[in-house]
Amino acid sequence: MRIKLVLNRIREKINPVLSYIGKYFSMLGIPAWGWTLFGLTFSLFSMLFYMTQSYVNGTFGGIFFLLSGFMDVVDGAVAKYTNTISKLGNFVDSTADRLGEILVCFGLLVGGWATADILFIMITFSIMVSYVRAKGDSLNVDLRGFGLGERAERMFVLAISSILGYTYYGILIVCALAIITFLQRSIFIMRLLRK
Repeated sequence: MRIKLVLNRIREKINPVLSYIGKYFSMLGIPAWGWTLFGLTFSLFSMLFYMTQSYVNGTFGGIFFLLSGFMDVVDGAVAKYTNTISKLGNFVDSTADRLGEILVCFGLLVGGWATADILFIMITFSIMVSYVRAKGDSLNVDLRGFGLGERAERMFVLAISSILGYTYYGILIVCALAIITFLQRSIFIMRLLRK
């Protein structure tokens, strides 16, 4: 049974919007990988704000992390609209996503938004969620949209909680989402491969 969160269900219904985004941003003449780099840059700014703990810095850290997530939507939409989807672009995008998560987690660690063990759990299982999907792909198991909290959901939770001034609770929720999603995906793959 596929377990999907609200954002996954919305994602399936906004293809016309994504097409418009792809058309609009492609008019600016920046290739998809350029938007990927913008996303990574926004993650870097998010990290820099998170490195000093204050309400204002938490708010801007969340805003830039949210912008980073939006750039992830833009690069995919541009690649699709301009018909420039490629394995290289997929690799660059996925790698930039992981680097962005690590940068933000580093900022949260330096800023003391949560203890090191909690942040270690958050980044470890966030990366493992992506790893399990990648390994599933190599085994011809499609895990897109599968699980309680994909990267989009986790980014959204952390960004919005930071903007509202509840960064610590956002971190805890992301930890829970990442652990649950990792277990869901792992169990699903193992059951499927045992058949």
